[in-house]
Amino acid sequence: MPSAADTTYTSHDDFLASTSQRGEVVGSWGFSSNVDFTRMAAEETNVWFFEQAFNFLRAFFGVVMPDQLELMTYNATKQVKRENLDQMTFLDELMLIMKNLKESLWVLKLNLSIVGFIRADWDPDNQVRVRIQEPASFICWGGADESGFQTFSIGFNLFSSQQIKSQGISVWSVNQPLLEKALKKWEAQTGKRIDVVQGNSPDLSLGQYGFNAPAPTAPRHGAPTPPSRPRAPPIPPPADLPPGDDWLPDLDDLKF
Repeated sequence: MPSAADTTYTSHDDFLASTSQRGEVVGSWGFSSNVDFTRMAAEETNVWFFEQAFNFLRAFFGVVMPDQLELMTYNATKQVKRENLDQMTFLDELMLIMKNLKESLWVLKLNLSIVGFIRADWDPDNQVRVRIQEPASFICWGGADESGFQTFSIGFNLFSSQQIKSQGISVWSVNQPLLEKALKKWEAQTGKRIDVVQGNSPDLSLGQYGFNAPAPTAPRHGAPTPPSRPRAPPIPPPADLPPGDDWLPDLDDLKF
């Protein structure tokens, strides 16, 4: 069976179904961009994809790191894969790939590692920051038959109800605020509101900004749950963000 690293999905439901087949339990948050790609040339479409990856990485800076990249052009005419990505040079590599593409992109997928906090057995009184290989990804769809949909998904382990020794402190209580902050930054960075919240397990309690409650230690996986669309007033487009102390340049500084 293909792994998450070598499968490019054609829809959000397809992605969730595939995670269930692999025995993974994930929560997923996404939104539509409502873009008319029929009015855009291939270069414009590909620049749009680059901007979505940029916005996501800026919003989730310090929470995720890109590990693998998969690109598929429209009608799967061409596929590009890169592994062992360096986050310091990733945007330059992505820009170079896109400059050499003549076709419009259809799917962009980033497989991610997660930076989170645990309370280790050997030091239960302190939070330990670790980088782990959770099932996590950012996927963006676009093109002539699409309106632009993007989603972030992550496995449940960092947000489970498992107690470490007898401390009474769950991993969820440490990591959920970080996820919530990143998802809100994603909304601000894109000017879009998360309106599709979906998981592949009935045991996950998901809200607009993460896990509403700690996940069970062994939740069931199954068919994708129907999407939940939070009803909330739209947020205004974000103001220009001030320069941040991170490795990402400002988008205006990146020239195709």
